Amino acid sequence: MKKTGILLCCIFVSLFFIISGNISAQRTVPAAVSLESSGDGLWNYYKGKTKQTVKRNAPMFEKINDNNRYLLDYTKIRGVELYLTADFKDNKLALLQISTPFPEYKTCNKETKDISREYAEIGFALMGVKFEKKQCSQSKTTGTPYVCTMEDYACVYRLCPGDMWFMACSVVK
Repeated sequence: MKKTGILLCCIFVSLFFIISGNISAQRTVPAAVSLESSGDGLWNYYKGKTKQTVKRNAPMFEKINDNNRYLLDYTKIRGVELYLTADFKDNKLALLQISTPFPEYKTCNKETKDISREYAEIGFALMGVKFEKKQCSQSKTTGTPYVCTMEDYACVYRLCPGDMWFMACSVVK
């Protein structure tokens, strides 16, 4: 009986160390995020990461042009296409962008701007960023960019986007 108790105790302690080792490994190597499962936010996840780390953790990693832009994820949710792309500078993530076709764009008017703002709410949620109203401003230049800034990054989208709607978050130096 005493030997059985000692054996069970040893098994329990061994299992404890195995389980706690797996848990700590899960904390140091986070799971990849995607457009369908953004966790605490795409920007929060990828910000500051190297190109190699992004390549290892992104759902896809395909170079899409000569300007160092890569497609990290693509999905279709309820018939709406979403793209996640990234630009790198000095081997670090410099810009993360969500884009989607913009419906029935003809002219820039109040309705267009309202739809773009609704897209932005979803974009901010996917990126995992929040801004207070005083941190954002509207420019009167082409496409009417709406820029929100924090200490070390900024996010921008256009109120009059054309055929494609984009939200990009970028490192600010």
